[in-house]
Amino acid sequence: MDSPNSTMAGKTCLVTGGTAGIGLVTARELARRGAAVVVVGRNADLGAQTVADIRQATGNDAVTFMRADLSSQADVRRFAAEFLSRHPRLDVLVNNAGALNALRRESVDGIEMTLALNHLGPFLLTNLLLGALKAAAPSRIVNLASSAHEDVDGFDFDDPEARAGGFGAYPRSEAGSLFYSLAMPWAHPGFKQYARTKLANLLFTRELAKRVAASGIAVNAAHPGVIASRFADGNGVYGWFMRRFMNVRGISPEQGALTTLYLATSPDIEESTGGYYTNQLPAACSAAAKDADAAKRLWALSEKMTGL
Repeated sequence: MDSPNSTMAGKTCLVTGGTAGIGLVTARELARRGAAVVVVGRNADLGAQTVADIRQATGNDAVTFMRADLSSQADVRRFAAEFLSRHPRLDVLVNNAGALNALRRESVDGIEMTLALNHLGPFLLTNLLLGALKAAAPSRIVNLASSAHEDVDGFDFDDPEARAGGFGAYPRSEAGSLFYSLAMPWAHPGFKQYARTKLANLLFTRELAKRVAASGIAVNAAHPGVIASRFADGNGVYGWFMRRFMNVRGISPEQGALTTLYLATSPDIEESTGGYYTNQLPAACSAAAKDADAAKRLWALSEKMTGL
């Protein structure tokens, strides 16, 4: 990573999921560049330790932690109001938080957890913070997507919360997850739902970029690569298989954060928007991710599901 510098001095950056993995690296390296960084996570103790570690590593004391559970819409709204009371301007929003769930779970709002956390949380948070982003324009939004979006043909508007039963249904027990883990791990319903939410991230990026085009906000999405991290923790045997694969094939969080940092800071793409990047370069996405009608339809569905 770069040595300490002041290329982001005077700018305020917010990184969700900033207490571990590529989110932590992103927050640390933005702080190293001189930005005031707000790290967002669910665990206050871990957040406090993360802030202390980043301050010590970078010499930048303008690093703070704010707690939020992005799968809870009430908590997203509380957090957004609290953030805006402290920071009327926001230069960079990094929607990094996300998860894969091997078993079907629901959020406190009764929404399938992967959809709630990976798409609806960032959708709601971003819209609530648009005023601060416009006030800081030219500003940037970076959404963490994934090449996993290529593993689905499209967003399932008929069953966005993966409620359907029968063969291929989202397992609700470890026994069901074990079957998919052994028989067809890349067709595991938990992975397929994750892939749909990553497709949603790209559709959201494209539609939002159009809607804020005249506001001076650049909106782009990043595929960080397969990361050797603890991303799949808490997912039983499927998580075990995923960690083995990522440890063998994955890159480091430091490498994975490079594209996010490029989109957040590089002057080369200050006016580029609506793009999808990997390895700090524009990347091809699936036909489903470029479906303008699906992007509009997803926006309308997301508004309805968040009460925006």
